[in-house]
Amino acid sequence: MALVYAVFGAFVAASMVTVMFTMAGVTNKTSTVKRASVQARYLAEGAIAAGMRDVRVAVANWNDPPATGSVTVGDTDVNYSITPLGAPQVQVDISGIQTVVQPYELQAVANVNGYRASAQRIVHSASTPLFQFAVFYTNDLEVSPGPNMTLGGRVHTNGNMYLGSGATLTLDTNHVRAVGDIFRRRKHNGESAGNVDIRKWVANPFDPSEPREFFRMNSRGQMGSVATPSGYDSAFTSGYDHNGDGDFWDTNDWLPFAPGALEYWGAPEGYGGGDGHTVLTGEHGVTEAMTPGNASLAMYDAMDGGSYALDSSTGEYEYVGPGLGTHDPGYYHEHAGLKIIVDASGTSFTALNADGVDVTSLLGGAVTLGSVPDMRQSSSQPTRVPVVQVDLALLGASGQYPANGLLYSAHYGTGEGVQAKGLLLTNGSELAAPLTAVAEGSVYLQGDYNTVNKKGAAAIGDAVNLLSNNWTGNKQPGQLPGASETTFNCAFVTGNYATEGSNYNGGLENLPRYHENWNGVPCNITGSFVNMFESQYATAHWAYGGDRYTAPIRNWAYDTAFNSAANLPPFTPMAVSVIEVVSW
Repeated sequence: MALVYAVFGAFVAASMVTVMFTMAGVTNKTSTVKRASVQARYLAEGAIAAGMRDVRVAVANWNDPPATGSVTVGDTDVNYSITPLGAPQVQVDISGIQTVVQPYELQAVANVNGYRASAQRIVHSASTPLFQFAVFYTNDLEVSPGPNMTLGGRVHTNGNMYLGSGATLTLDTNHVRAVGDIFRRRKHNGESAGNVDIRKWVANPFDPSEPREFFRMNSRGQMGSVATPSGYDSAFTSGYDHNGDGDFWDTNDWLPFAPGALEYWGAPEGYGGGDGHTVLTGEHGVTEAMTPGNASLAMYDAMDGGSYALDSSTGEYEYVGPGLGTHDPGYYHEHAGLKIIVDASGTSFTALNADGVDVTSLLGGAVTLGSVPDMRQSSSQPTRVPVVQVDLALLGASGQYPANGLLYSAHYGTGEGVQAKGLLLTNGSELAAPLTAVAEGSVYLQGDYNTVNKKGAAAIGDAVNLLSNNWTGNKQPGQLPGASETTFNCAFVTGNYATEGSNYNGGLENLPRYHENWNGVPCNITGSFVNMFESQYATAHWAYGGDRYTAPIRNWAYDTAFNSAANLPPFTPMAVSVIEVVSW
């Protein structure tokens, strides 16, 4: 009997071991399936994210998104598709910004070790005209003027925002947005000074009947004994409980910045016109808005399978056929109603209309070649910048004014490390029609601009320079001619460079460049200030005084006419974001 029991016990034990191994195998297989399925699902989601970026980049650069695409994650290729849904619609947000919204459906399928997963998502591309912002920066925005300065209109940066003043900076708007953080100090030296007053939210800050209440964004000194790195800003994360009762709602208490921004710059007490918030950061969900890159300014942009190639014998690009070249025309060059191109020798130019017809002989003296003294560039380049000079009054009388409102100018021989070149616009007090003037290099506006029968106007270039009515073009090294009061009704898209170490880039207050003694002289600007890229050619660092410039009285204002899309300058660039609506 003992032997029988022993054999039976061994059999039972063996059976249990067999069952355990079988269960372990099943569990392992289930785990493998689950792991592969989850991995496939994440790969499909990653492909959807890549498709969303394709939509954002394509729409920002005036292209249709690709119908299909592929992304490699690790060693796995994942395909995705992008399908537009219906027609675009214009929407108006709580701040009054008009945005063109186009829905898309994105689909992706991923396979891992034979296991398949799919992802679908409906997204909206939201295209907002950049000139509906008073200020729009793709990188860090720094504002630190010496005298008083008031900014009316929407302010946005895709980076961080640094606010300060030698006196008082007033943001009279319901829209102050930073994808990163907002700091109450200078970026380059940490100084926290002056006053920064920001308006509490109202539905329409352009309506004079709306209440005008401001709340001060305190500097470090204005916070008194409250410990803070730089004032009341994104770095003030812990709040201050003055009486230690566990909340931040008593006298002398301070909310942490993230909830405090919503409270302190919300609607005024008792306001019945809605409920919004003026100051928002990435912590509140502000997302990046994609903008065109500076390649859109280039005469020719590098492109695999392009239609143009550089002819080494002439130094100029020649058409070689679709798919046979290395470059294609940049966006503004391709679409300009009038393009003026200076040859490689720098001694002659060709003017072409929208159909590519040579109209050089029909310009009636409106276009000449010249140069502009630019002492800011003289530290690394010659003191005079070669320019195409366009007399806008003569151009309007010539019959060759660009029918679509886009004027483009470029020089062969412009390039990184090469002398800056540009476009000089004169006699522009009355424009024949709305005009966007674009240069691959610098743009110079001389004298009153668009002041008679004002129209939609913009200047877009590697750098934008403002010359007064008193400018003669005879400035010499060591000299600083006096400016006279001048008015520019124009939106600007211009480059700059990043503040590095102790080298301040001049901030928003010096985004348009000056070359005269403006001390005590008004410079009146009504328009929009956009910085989308770093300058590639006009790269000399900002410097004040000497034979460079002295600052004007800055009478700057947002052009409220741009609140209506019908009044925007031709070919206004867009800021594009992609918003997820639903996924499954």
